[in-house]
Amino acid sequence: MGKAKNHVDLVMVSFNSRSFLPGFFKSLQKNTKYPFQLFVIDNNSIDGSKAYLQTMLKKKFFNKKMKLTINRKNIGLAKAWNKAITFGQSEYIVFLNPDIIFTKNWLTKLIKSADKYRKAMVVGVKVLNPDGAIYHAGAISRPRGRGLQNRPGLYDREKKLRLIQGSCFLVKRAVFAKIGKFDEQFFVYGEEADFCRRVRKAGFHVLYSPVPIYHFRHGSEISSQKRLQLRKTSAKLLKNKWSKK
Repeated sequence: MGKAKNHVDLVMVSFNSRSFLPGFFKSLQKNTKYPFQLFVIDNNSIDGSKAYLQTMLKKKFFNKKMKLTINRKNIGLAKAWNKAITFGQSEYIVFLNPDIIFTKNWLTKLIKSADKYRKAMVVGVKVLNPDGAIYHAGAISRPRGRGLQNRPGLYDREKKLRLIQGSCFLVKRAVFAKIGKFDEQFFVYGEEADFCRRVRKAGFHVLYSPVPIYHFRHGSEISSQKRLQLRKTSAKLLKNKWSKK
């Protein structure tokens, strides 16, 4: 898996995401025509995810496209992303949650947007709930379109924004040399918001592309109490980091 301009590196980090993995891989295979290499990191799942991911390596479609790394402990999302960045050398890297479903030609459309805007170093997508309502169409001060039923003409244009949502987003590899990788202080949640701010602070753009994907938003089997605690910790960290700047 050497340097290539003719494919994209996809990165997916899983932790106790077994129930979502079949949908992820099935929709990825069905809806992705653009050439890719898939780097999967499992953060020491205990729900059968590791065994399932091992079987995917044997599938004809994925056996030459996929590299699997299984960590001995849960190192968190930002640290796993940073680890995966070193595996490939493609110009573009797309970071993916395990609990998403892709739509037809999603990657081709995302690459097209990235190619059009030279200064856009991060490109996010239109994130939909399973029922088709918009969860996140990029954000200025707050997420656009949340709760509105998706339809033609609604947030269907590319736009430079402040933030994108982290379940599916593209990063141009060149930007890491300019601003560094993801901040590993963020164990989970907030790392993409922090990264978008750093991108904009460096004079580059964060772009929204109206490529729809479906997101279940509960990719890891953890309690709602633990999830809320993690969100609060990351929100506090984000506030403290940027209130000083």
